[in-house]
Amino acid sequence: MSGLQRFEDWPERLHAFVAARSATPFAWGMHDCCIFAADAVLAVTGQDPGAPWRGYSTARVAVRRMREPGLPAIASAALGEPIAAPLAWRGDVVAVRLGRRIALGVCLGDVATVAATPTGVAMVPMIAATAAWRV
Repeated sequence: MSGLQRFEDWPERLHAFVAARSATPFAWGMHDCCIFAADAVLAVTGQDPGAPWRGYSTARVAVRRMREPGLPAIASAALGEPIAAPLAWRGDVVAVRLGRRIALGVCLGDVATVAATPTGVAMVPMIAATAAWRV
């Protein structure tokens, strides 16, 4: 998806989105890392990069659909070529390392990113980011 344009008030929209989701429990296909990142992009641009991936509701289906090509490739297909994680700006999508796995999240600034995890929304230091995509 190229040509994403952020709304003029995107910072307020991003803040409201994160605040609204902070207490939302994890649910496959509704509030997991991929849907969280796609919904954040939708909130700040009005465009849904996750549309092709929606419609699953179990871990089994999610893993089957996303194992190949993998989360970074899925993000690249939706948002274009990745950039180095340290170049991420607030509102960009990021891949972060959570233990032994990679999750998608949203950069909230220099020191943290947000990602939906099985225990809810987590703040992860940007040092854990492995790649980023411009929004």
